[in-house]
Amino acid sequence: MDPLDFGLTQFQLYGLVFILGSFSVATLSDLKRMSAQKEFIEVWVLFGLVFLGYDIYHGYLEGADLMLYLKWGLIVLFMLLWLFKILFRTAVGDAMACVAVMSLLNPPFIIFFVIVLKVFDVILGPFLRTLFGKKYRYPFLPVVTAATMATLFVGFKVVGWIEAYL
Repeated sequence: MDPLDFGLTQFQLYGLVFILGSFSVATLSDLKRMSAQKEFIEVWVLFGLVFLGYDIYHGYLEGADLMLYLKWGLIVLFMLLWLFKILFRTAVGDAMACVAVMSLLNPPFIIFFVIVLKVFDVILGPFLRTLFGKKYRYPFLPVVTAATMATLFVGFKVVGWIEAYL
């Protein structure tokens, strides 16, 4: 992985589209019931583990580089920040959805995704709490879906536009 490579491969973009498909149904469930079905969470955990295995295999064949370690270091850091409720206070399923997305991304896009996730949480949180929330809780999966769509858009369109002018 090149540290200055801000583009996403076609493989990563297709993976994000697949994940967004599961998010669309789970988001509706989250809005109705304040939880995604257990099967979605299992798919996201499995998805993250498959890409961890893929990266370990790729690292073994080609030699793991700093960017590979940085990628999974950022994912572990996100999980620790989530575990100690420093960055977000969400359910396990929401964190697993985020890890599924991050497992597809390179380090610059992981950082972008987390920043966009926080921005969308600040913007959409009050709206979601008012319309769909219970006490101090609100469905977080719509925030994850919006941040994933923004990341997909930036990876697909904006980076392509920037690279076309360089």
